[in-house]
Amino acid sequence: MRINQPAMLLLLLLTALSARAQDKCELYSDTLVANLGDQYHLFIKSYSKPVNDYLKDHARITIDFETENPDIITVGGAWFKPTKAGEAKMKAVIYQESKIKDYPDWNNKLDSVSFLVQVPAVKFNAALPTVPTNWGAAKATAVSEMLKKYGDFSDSYYAMHPTINAAERAYFDWFTTGNNEYPLLALGYTDDGLLYSSNIVVNDASRLGFNSESEISGYLKDQGFELLGWDDMGLLVMYRESDKTQASAMVLTTQGQYFRDLNFQYTPDKPTTGITKTSLTQPAAKISRNGSTLTIEAGTDKGQPVKVFTLSGQVVFSTVLHEGTNTIETGTNKPVIIRVGKHQGVKAL
Repeated sequence: MRINQPAMLLLLLLTALSARAQDKCELYSDTLVANLGDQYHLFIKSYSKPVNDYLKDHARITIDFETENPDIITVGGAWFKPTKAGEAKMKAVIYQESKIKDYPDWNNKLDSVSFLVQVPAVKFNAALPTVPTNWGAAKATAVSEMLKKYGDFSDSYYAMHPTINAAERAYFDWFTTGNNEYPLLALGYTDDGLLYSSNIVVNDASRLGFNSESEISGYLKDQGFELLGWDDMGLLVMYRESDKTQASAMVLTTQGQYFRDLNFQYTPDKPTTGITKTSLTQPAAKISRNGSTLTIEAGTDKGQPVKVFTLSGQVVFSTVLHEGTNTIETGTNKPVIIRVGKHQGVKAL
């Protein structure tokens, strides 16, 4: 078949435009609406070629936010917080990781993506997306139902997190929402491929609250959940007897940032929890994972106790951090929560 010259030129142009589009980081939207006084992150739907190429041989990227309007936005490295109503021009700068986990190598910038933050004078709510709680459903059935409402993101997620191996990937599927407030959803499975957990990634941690009832606890009460209290991170613990579902929250490290993760999972027995008013901070220790092995660089947390929990709260390992590098064999490829001293727990996939 002969292709005439105008058609060939059009084909070449479209190919060039497509390649150019793939060479840029992509967001859900170039404009993010953020609540005054709340701490935010930025979900990146797809990486550019320089970032993807870097991740072929490296575990993770780091992100540093910049703003042209410091009177409206305060930046704190991998997070930003609106301090005044208005509009602010922002940039997420992506760097290679330095020898210190999650810390940028300032001499090796990979890319950047610009966006606009709009800060209304009045705070707004954001309803939760729906996730399944029909525990024991087959993986194929659960995924099919999710794809009727959300986008398939599993391949992209694991390309962004190359340290998660093929065996570990069988335990989770990931989905996009198109919603900056709750950018990602995940389903978790047993060894037999049956649904046992659902997850909603939360951008604005204030919606979850801290040692107090919150916007999200209100949504869950409307869905039949009982508020039991708060864990030692100050995050809610709720339970629904009708389908034996526990709702709790934790920190999820992804894209070089610390998001919150609202987790629902099958729990046959109603959990008990105490209410703590301890103000918890991020650990100084740097945590990384390769398969079932955790590596913790103690830093100023040396001498602190460390515990590794399953998502259901079972302790699988405990020790005391010594100076320098600590290696922990968890004995599982499933997600775990690492808690150093009295710091916030960190979820590792």
